[in-house]
Amino acid sequence: MLPVLSDDELYEYTGGGPPQSTADLAAWFGALESRKSPAGEELWLTWLLFKIEGHTALGYVQATVRHNAAEIAWLVGSAWQGTGYASEAASALTAWLTTNKLNRISASIHPDHLASHRVAQAAGLSNSGQIKHGEQVWLMKVPASSARL
Repeated sequence: MLPVLSDDELYEYTGGGPPQSTADLAAWFGALESRKSPAGEELWLTWLLFKIEGHTALGYVQATVRHNAAEIAWLVGSAWQGTGYASEAASALTAWLTTNKLNRISASIHPDHLASHRVAQAAGLSNSGQIKHGEQVWLMKVPASSARL
């Protein structure tokens, strides 16, 4: 994953920066490994994306679940952007989340990040019109008939 995440351009809209070493990446994976926030009130779910042919790392999708709501995010390496991988992965993630006991799935997206707007739409989210910390909140309300666990 280090080559995928090392591209500075990936952080243009999200802030932060790439891991500087395999140790940085290992520390991040280590923090996610428990699948829970340090205080235990959130579930941290992360799936790495790989291209089947050649087992090439492409990026990841994430869901932070608290109570009956999930905040999702995705990242696909620059070399694979525009290929539909992010839309496919985010759609699979929202489909999986709707089969669980959730009533809301959201994503916070920079207003100028048009590619992520398209990914959110493909995943079934709609722009709510709300702004949170300078980002647009995209939302999917899960019908009660879909929410089961």
